[in-house]
Amino acid sequence: MMLGISLAVPVGPIKLEMIKRGLAGGFWPSWLVGLGAVSADFIFMLMIFLGLSPFLQHTIVQITMLFAGIIMLSYLGISTIRMAWLQKRLLSVKEEKPEQKPYWTGFILALMNPFNFLFWFGIYGGTLQSISSDFEWWINACLSLFIIAGIILWNINVAFTVHFFRTLINDITVRVMTGLAGAGLLGFACHLFFQLLKVI
Repeated sequence: MMLGISLAVPVGPIKLEMIKRGLAGGFWPSWLVGLGAVSADFIFMLMIFLGLSPFLQHTIVQITMLFAGIIMLSYLGISTIRMAWLQKRLLSVKEEKPEQKPYWTGFILALMNPFNFLFWFGIYGGTLQSISSDFEWWINACLSLFIIAGIILWNINVAFTVHFFRTLINDITVRVMTGLAGAGLLGFACHLFFQLLKVI
């Protein structure tokens, strides 16, 4: 569980999107982004159990995932900055509209995020192999689910914190924080672009 929390604590694209959604719509949009990201994490974990990790280490697969991640993060970053300065009012007491799909945004962000690959197929894969082979497969599965539980706990913490924090700030502060979140997403897109150049 501590390993899951330590994975979830660093501020990355998913946390920036959770903060942005939480400032605009409160707990539920923020939490749904985190829930979508956890769903993608669960798929990664399942793929490792099924022995598919070597396939994802091929260069062409890595290039495809990096390219998709760059497009996704760039789009989110630009749209976030535009929303921060062009929308009339950001701070809302109402939840986000359903068509904004916070769950699927979190899911795609986590699925296309190479940092998640580094964890699940690097750190987690190595940790799983280091567990004694005397254990049954279901014990390894239960231990792995504790990692997911740690991620969920931290995401709930972030969603609650942003939800209650937003009631203490004004619309200008929200605009600045939203703009910074957008700039952060663009920064991660640039980082992925340099990673793509290295792979190529």
